[in-house]
Amino acid sequence: MPKRWPRRFCCDEDLAFIGYDGRDAASDLESLRTRGPHRPTQELIDVILADGVDGSLVLDIGAGVGAIHLALLEAGARRAVDVDASREYLAAAREEAHRRGLDERVGYLYGDVVELKGELPQADIVILDSVICCYPYLPALLKAAIEPGPRLLGLTYPRDNWWMRTFMRVYNATHSLARSPARYFIHRHREVRGLLAEAGYSEIHDGGLPVWRVAVYRRLEPSSTNAIGGLPLRPQADHPR
Repeated sequence: MPKRWPRRFCCDEDLAFIGYDGRDAASDLESLRTRGPHRPTQELIDVILADGVDGSLVLDIGAGVGAIHLALLEAGARRAVDVDASREYLAAAREEAHRRGLDERVGYLYGDVVELKGELPQADIVILDSVICCYPYLPALLKAAIEPGPRLLGLTYPRDNWWMRTFMRVYNATHSLARSPARYFIHRHREVRGLLAEAGYSEIHDGGLPVWRVAVYRRLEPSSTNAIGGLPLRPQADHPR
């Protein structure tokens, strides 16, 4: 990890480390409109839809151009909140929501979800699509993601195999030499699963592609620990359906 990586991402300069890919927002929006979501993203959408989304509140962390929460809203979710460290992606997601006539059902928050966790609403479904691979501090990120007490948590991220780890090392070294903030992190699947199990979540789907994992977790009822690192999380309240 570069020495200059901050421990907190709480201002524009720091947020650039995790929101650097906003420069691709326009091209990603065009890709969504012409070709639809990427395969892992579509798989995640399909798994969540199969579980049911009617009346749900969706928290989409690092939502990019909004592919997932917009699809879930169109399928019957009640409302979505988009949290992103990139102003460019927030603008692109807002533009697409307006184009689809969904803008009044989406709220937007700029910043690091770990810093914003006290401002998050309780949610039924939380999404981390291609997010944990861009964030160096996994336990803090997962704790923030389950703070709203969702019944479902969906993630996509790189598989922790040797060729992806090698690719990421080369990628990071190249961008470091170019003085680019772009970095990727390979978080072990067993660590993700272990942290979520500690918090009372069970894996119900493990799929994806040879290089990219799609995983969905369900909150156990009742949750035996509801915590990560021994810190209690907010209990889930019933939402109007």
